[in-house]
Formats: sequence, structure tokens, C-alpha cells
Amino acid sequence: MAYAEDQLILRNGQTLAGKVLKNDFKIKTSYGDVLVKKENIAHIFLMRPDESGFPASDEIKTICGDEIRGKLVKTMSISFVLAANNQTARIAKEKIHSMIFLTELDSDPEGYPELTV
Repeated sequence: MAYAEDQLILRNGQTLAGKVLKNDFKIKTSYGDVLVKKENIAHIFLMRPDESGFPASDEIKTICGDEIRGKLVKTMSISFVLAANNQTARIAKEKIHSMIFLTELDSDPEGYPELTV
């Protein structure tokens, strides 16, 4: 199996490739708390620390297309293994604009992703 890298897009425009070590994210919505496993998440947009601008709240978009808006709970920083040097870094939530989660790819013996029709 081939693995794709997760990406962190920081507020300063820098993009980091590697692996997010957190396995699930809890978001407090107006309907209650929702726990979403990382494997079901396509991306997360984080609101600005001063709560101005876009997005107006934290937002999780699932691989099924669901959008869950609210405020991430118990996420002050993200532990991230950098692909460039295999070092682990803790990055403060307020420095992160968004996270993109790329999932495991099925591949054939020659390394090409398997396409289903």
C-alpha cells in the first residue's frame, strides 16, 4: 500500500507535508459534541484566533462531503511528523489555517493507484 502525506497550511502561507499524529478530532457544535476519526476527514479549516474573517467557526469536511461547524475541543496544538526530516513538531492551533488529510491509496503491483469503475 502507498501512503499519501497530510498537509498543514499555516497562517503565514507556509505548507508542511508529513503526518498528523492525532487520530480523532472533537468539535463542539450547536447540537452537541461530535467526535470524527481522522480517517473520515478530508480537511479541517480553523477559525482565526481573534474569531474574525473566514471561516467564522472551525469546520471539518468529511470524505463523504459532510460539513461540521463549531469549535474544536481539546486541540491547543497539533503533533506533526515532518516528511522533510522525519522530526516531530508541535504546532500551535492559532498558527494553522487548515489541515488536509490524504488517505491510504490502494495500488497495483506496479505502483499505480487502483481505479474502480
